[in-house]
Amino acid sequence: MKNLKLATAGVFAFTALTGLLAPVTASAALVSGNATITIDNPAFIASNFYSNYVEKFWDASNNNLGITGATSGGTTLSLVGNTAMLFPVNTNLVTTTCPACGPYGRTLQATDMDATNTSVGQIGLSGAWRINGPGGVLTPYDFRLVKTAGTWNISTYDTAFGYQNFLKLANVSESLNGNGELLLSGDLKWTGLWASLAGANTNAVVGTFNLAPAAVPVPAAVWMFGSGLIGLLGVSRRKAVVAA
Repeated sequence: MKNLKLATAGVFAFTALTGLLAPVTASAALVSGNATITIDNPAFIASNFYSNYVEKFWDASNNNLGITGATSGGTTLSLVGNTAMLFPVNTNLVTTTCPACGPYGRTLQATDMDATNTSVGQIGLSGAWRINGPGGVLTPYDFRLVKTAGTWNISTYDTAFGYQNFLKLANVSESLNGNGELLLSGDLKWTGLWASLAGANTNAVVGTFNLAPAAVPVPAAVWMFGSGLIGLLGVSRRKAVVAA
């Protein structure tokens, strides 16, 4: 009888622990999560007439920084391999502007796209790049992701040119996970005005894109609770053995 009680207690403890430690993700109708853009610089260099490359990346924490050929800081990309860059999806519902941030201003692009209807709205992805090389300096920044006529495009914004398509997704995989959150991935190719400025081959794959939900970290208290359950189970088992 004691062994039966012990086994039952163990099952309850294990069920409680696994339930608490199960992966948790944010649940919302609007698109959320993190986008990872990976640039293959050798392919990028080969794809454009001027052999330009993506030199630097500034993340969302530098969203008020004016990006020019002289801007310092940022993360330097590899010239001989792939570099992955994280773009958390913006949570603001309305695009905000900072006209005085740099020569052409900066914006925090809104996210107002419903994960179940990706033909409407946009996904804001703050960040900035500097493209450098023999063809001079280009500074695409303040990205947004929009689906137009079935094609996903990453566009940029500045006060000189407005919204301009920069990269498009090819070989796209688009779905919803069990929580109704958008999963999106594909290859990246040049497109739009930026392709024209760089004299780029719009059929060349220069990187990859992946959007996935952001996992919510498990609180430390949960781990402590789980450890306590396991400890109590061990004590109960030892007592049962002694009593036997």
